[in-house]
Amino acid sequence: MAVVLANSDIQVLAAEACIQENLPVDDLRFHALNLSAQTAGGSPSVFSDTVKVPIYSATGAATVFNKATNNYETADASQGVTYKDVVINNRKKRTIEIDELDLLRLDIGPLIRMEAENVMRTMVDDVNGLITVANFASDKVVGVAGSFDSDVVIDIRALDQVRKYPTSMRSLALNTDYGIALQKDPAIKNHNTLRPEGLSSSVLLTSFAKFDGGLYEMEQIPSAENLVGFVSNGCGIAIATPMQYQNNDPDTYEQSEIDFNGFKFLMRRFKVKGSGSVFITIEAQYGFAVADEVGITRLVSA
Repeated sequence: MAVVLANSDIQVLAAEACIQENLPVDDLRFHALNLSAQTAGGSPSVFSDTVKVPIYSATGAATVFNKATNNYETADASQGVTYKDVVINNRKKRTIEIDELDLLRLDIGPLIRMEAENVMRTMVDDVNGLITVANFASDKVVGVAGSFDSDVVIDIRALDQVRKYPTSMRSLALNTDYGIALQKDPAIKNHNTLRPEGLSSSVLLTSFAKFDGGLYEMEQIPSAENLVGFVSNGCGIAIATPMQYQNNDPDTYEQSEIDFNGFKFLMRRFKVKGSGSVFITIEAQYGFAVADEVGITRLVSA
């Protein structure tokens, strides 16, 4: 499509640079188990491979050393390692088609970024869809958004299950309504150390509630089962991605990897010789599964 400029009108020029932004994309690094691993045979993992995730446990009090019984050699048998399988079996993509002449006029970068966001948003919806009663039984009723405040956050922190999480790994995620309600709490809003960068940057919130892994306001928390947020130790859900994508075929397409939101995506580009159309595809390959069933506590409205 031709670009018409009337007397180089600055408003027309400015309009050419406008971008229709998407909704924010939630950060899956909240689920810290991001795996790009080798297979059991030591080969780089590729699409359809299974990655095994070890979950460690060790409980019990220490015993008194007894020289007479030489209990240095008495093993405490309360350790355990269980393995959870994560199959890399999801392949999601978005494709851009653009005429070769339009590439002379357009900066394709914003479109590629927005399509990467769309792929990532789909991935986030898939992964967060695991946060259900069937997968994570621990929950806390926090009431409606209008009554949510810093006192409720401290009550969440007092839960026996949450207290088991290491402070440095303990994270809190709230849907947008509850995040806004927390920001309106005078204890938060009027505190002179609250930094304006955003909720997750608040020194006050991470210190008084001991959520040193961060507090997150998330758009993509599923609303099923009255879910409005969750607390995580970072090990509740494992996400596996390939170490290696399919080989590049320069006679057919150009292929490269791009980093977005902590994950690698495959970007392919090819041209149809007959029409001059250029196709650019952003693709994610990933698998996800419940790792630690007590690693997430669900926050529900009722």
